Amino acid sequence: MPFLGGPELAKVYKKAKAEGFALIANNFTEPNVLLGLFAAYQARKSDLLVQVTGGAAKFAGGGNALAGLRALSRYVQTLAKEAKIGVFLNLDHVTPDLVEGFVPPALAEGLCSSVMIDASELPFEENVKATRAVVEMARPYGALVEGELGRIKGVEDEVASDEAFYTDPNDAVEFVDQTGVDLLAVAVGTEHGVSSGRELKLRVDLAQAIDAKLRQAGLERPLVLHGASGLSGDQVRALLRAGVCKVNKDTTYQFLYARTAAEFYLGNRASVVPAPGVAFDPVTFEAPGSQWKPDKKLFDPRVVGRKIQEAVNLVAQQMIDQVGSGGKTLYA
Repeated sequence: MPFLGGPELAKVYKKAKAEGFALIANNFTEPNVLLGLFAAYQARKSDLLVQVTGGAAKFAGGGNALAGLRALSRYVQTLAKEAKIGVFLNLDHVTPDLVEGFVPPALAEGLCSSVMIDASELPFEENVKATRAVVEMARPYGALVEGELGRIKGVEDEVASDEAFYTDPNDAVEFVDQTGVDLLAVAVGTEHGVSSGRELKLRVDLAQAIDAKLRQAGLERPLVLHGASGLSGDQVRALLRAGVCKVNKDTTYQFLYARTAAEFYLGNRASVVPAPGVAFDPVTFEAPGSQWKPDKKLFDPRVVGRKIQEAVNLVAQQMIDQVGSGGKTLYA
């Protein structure tokens, strides 16, 4: 299945909105998380939406965000050709300062299916202006645009907020009307980073009110939930019933990556790390005064990489069950 764009992604969201399920938007920075996701989504026959932030693209490009996005997107597109599901890529949390040199070439080169412009730190009118400008950029290419109204507490990539500000339903109507966005990210009590759903003051009622106001105004849109890592299945399903059709996941995969690698290397420390006092030279493979040598069967990065892929695959399938997207692919 070839990599798909905005028009096809819009069909998936329309089906999700009508049937009460959601797409998980899965952030990734490197291959092991991505390969685990491809395995999970093909196993569950769910269309796959991956996300790349400006920071992730910058990391992948050795400091050059556009180069990194090209590399990551083309990797996704290459894998998509062999997949039996629809595969999409969203540019996540593009801040206004990054737009000019990042979004136009990404659109022109077909590197993304959609763009999330995050101008939520700006006053309302400036947020509208910045968001509408990206909508106008994206329209000729058929790419979807997600805007954000309200502020989510915590740190995500290079976006940070010490305080949370809930989205006002009336402001949401005005924002969608003035910007023309295809999706709306709302602040209803979730947080970026490590937070358990039980710790949050989740406002399902507010999501319901926003969804109802938009429908009454003839501006119904899929709602987006940022900071969704840590929520229980019941919390997620309640928000789906309130109009949420896109659920972002990043912190979960970061933790799985680190924990899996840590457990593996700690369990095999003696075969990978020389004992205290042993000076092993990685160029000559010599350790004066010691017979110690590392075990290549354990330090080959592909060994821990496969374990990371397995961990991501397992948890991604569990989260697919949470949002109900299994078996819902439109493109099998």
